[in-house]
Amino acid sequence: MAERRFGRKARVPRPGYALVSVSARDANGFVHHYDEIEAPLGSLRESLAILHLHSSEMDAAHHGDEAASR
Repeated sequence: MAERRFGRKARVPRPGYALVSVSARDANGFVHHYDEIEAPLGSLRESLAILHLHSSEMDAAHHGDEAASR
C-alpha cells in the first residue's frame, strides 16, 4: 500500500468500488463525519443522484426560483 504523509497506509478500493467518506452539516451547523467506507460504484452513483434530486437547489429550480439558476 502507498504511504500517506502521516505514516498511515493508504487504502485502495477493489475494482468496481470506491472509498467514500462523508461529512454533513445539519440545520444547527453541526458537522457529522462518517467513517470511510468501500462502496460499489453503482450504489454510489444512485445515492448521489437521490441526494441531488432531493436537494434544496433542485426544489428551487423546479419552482422557478431565480436564485437556483446562479
